[in-house]
Amino acid sequence: MLKALLEVTDNSDTDRVIDRSLRQLYLVAADPDKAFEDKANELLAIGLDCLGLSLGIVSRVEAGRYMVVHSEGPGAPDPGTIFDLAQTYCCHTLAAEDVESFHHAGRSRIATHPCYQSFGLESYIGTPLVVRGKVLGTLNFSAAEARRQPFSEKEHELVRFFGRWISKEWERAEDARELEKKTALLEAIFDAMPGSLIVADLNRRITMTNETMTEMFGYSAEDLEGRQTSVLYSDFEQFRETGATRYNPAASGALDAYEMSYRRRNGEDFIGETNATRLKTRAGVPLGYLAVIRDITRRKRVERQRDHAISVVSHELRTPVSLIAGSLQLLGRFSAALPERGRELLEVSGRNAERLGRLIDDILDSGRLQSGQSAMDFAELDLGHLLRQSAEDARHFAEEHGVGVTVSDTPEAPVLVRGHASRIQQVIDNLTTNAIKASPKGASVELGLLPEGGFWVRDAGPGIPEKLQPVLFERFTRSDAESFRFGGGTGLGLSIVKAILDQHDAEINFATAEGQGTTFRVRFPG
Repeated sequence: MLKALLEVTDNSDTDRVIDRSLRQLYLVAADPDKAFEDKANELLAIGLDCLGLSLGIVSRVEAGRYMVVHSEGPGAPDPGTIFDLAQTYCCHTLAAEDVESFHHAGRSRIATHPCYQSFGLESYIGTPLVVRGKVLGTLNFSAAEARRQPFSEKEHELVRFFGRWISKEWERAEDARELEKKTALLEAIFDAMPGSLIVADLNRRITMTNETMTEMFGYSAEDLEGRQTSVLYSDFEQFRETGATRYNPAASGALDAYEMSYRRRNGEDFIGETNATRLKTRAGVPLGYLAVIRDITRRKRVERQRDHAISVVSHELRTPVSLIAGSLQLLGRFSAALPERGRELLEVSGRNAERLGRLIDDILDSGRLQSGQSAMDFAELDLGHLLRQSAEDARHFAEEHGVGVTVSDTPEAPVLVRGHASRIQQVIDNLTTNAIKASPKGASVELGLLPEGGFWVRDAGPGIPEKLQPVLFERFTRSDAESFRFGGGTGLGLSIVKAILDQHDAEINFATAEGQGTTFRVRFPG
């Protein structure tokens, strides 16, 4: 539009003034260092000079209020001054949705307007300011003196151009403020993160880090900027493998949390838990990666000490418990000679000895599975057969709890997966037993196959408590809710299930709702 306005000017005095004004505005617009406030004030000065008026205002209009944002000229109201919109000429401009002008208000239809009555402004020209499709205010010029002639079409076009230009500048200023707010928020989040935060591009070159990064690794932000993340790894092979499996631009899946051996600047190695995500534009264009690293060396050391202590205690308990169980079984052969109360105590003691033995086996089993010490021979398994076998084995236990067990119709073709038969059977048995414990009397536990290679187990219980859900598969996790009956066990069952499935590269998840039961789903890799 600026080019068009320049092309239509001729050699008349008015056109020369317009031509000069447009060139002045071009110099203002071309200065990238000028703030919006300065540009607005200079535009007002240019407009006043070009139009021969004395008062210029950029206003913001909202809910019937007219607020002065920028002003120029002798006696101009200060920025922040507020008027009733109906008391200003700009109400006509906004109603017209375009440039509106009056060259001699006292002899026009607005002679009784409150603005004329209060301020005696004879001449006025203004245009709406539209930012992001919304009318935010007006740009207007006025004077107490009347003009001899109405505002020309070129002057209308000039003010219309001024309005569009300042609307765009206002939009850029709003965008800049919004970007500054988001940048400040991002920097605050970076600094507040308890872990080391790294932003890297698609080539895994570091572009940004937080202060915790310096504390954890010993590198300053300047030391790391532009370097590949390989500088943080204990060895290059780990860096290469994570790049191929996780930080591959062609991959689209989620980045699961993982543990990695990292190296500080002083050469000290430590174990870090890493959570990462891909960075993309709103259009889905990949930008890079964001990762948060937490030093878990101390936690791993405590876990090893805990596991070692549990293992030692479990092994030490196993022998005396086995002797006690054996002695009780031997004593049971002579139970007929005992009084009824003695036989009852013998049965209770035998059941508790067996329970204690199973607990010790579970503890040792859990430790072996989580440490990877349990070797497994994989073979092709028919999941439908394993489900039916588990349902049959659990039938007596279910009857004791007043619960039914059913296997949904399975497809004619077997659903085959590769796995360790007894371990997968252990997973199904564990989930089935838990479902029976969780279900009320008279309810039914259902088992079924997933067509894509997996199975599901559904109970009719109260649902898993919300506070328990995030840690359900951790060792010794139990519920303190009496109604949640399968939480009353040792707290090892589901951790064993998770450890077995991890060794099979299988996934387990659950869907639960209060009062509507829980469904566990297990999927094996294709």
